[in-house]
Amino acid sequence: MQLKSLEDVFLLHGTDLYRYLLQLSGHSPTAEDLVQDTFLKAYERLENYQGEKVRAWLFRVAFNSYIDWYRREKIHIPTDPGLMENLIRDTQISPEKSCLTREIRDRWFEEVRRLPELSRQVLLLRDYCDFTYQDIAIILDLSLTRVKVTLYRARKKIREVMENELQGM
Repeated sequence: MQLKSLEDVFLLHGTDLYRYLLQLSGHSPTAEDLVQDTFLKAYERLENYQGEKVRAWLFRVAFNSYIDWYRREKIHIPTDPGLMENLIRDTQISPEKSCLTREIRDRWFEEVRRLPELSRQVLLLRDYCDFTYQDIAIILDLSLTRVKVTLYRARKKIREVMENELQGM
């Protein structure tokens, strides 16, 4: 697809950016504001765009917008209660399986929110937004090795917590 305008970029990547920022902030209105801020900054910084992958460049701008917001606010905003319901994509499965899947997904997101900021960023970009390791390194301005190690440790921590809970049942 040939991208001719910032509107084309928004139509192609706006939803993904919103979901990413929603997971980071945990608050729908904040995520919407951050998406708007991301596209405003992208527009203002078009001269800095050097032909990188548009999606990775845009997520880098979104990440910086989130960090700026986080530093300004430094408060915990409770997660929107309807967030997980809006993320359900299961179709034509039994109610029991749907409920179990939803509980596991909710628990996973809950544990992701407890991770340190960098671990949470790397995990969401890889497992939720499906970025490559190289793209994550570019977005977060990290070495490829640091991305891989951080992702490994974050996944290991989540897995340990989830397995401990299952064994305790």
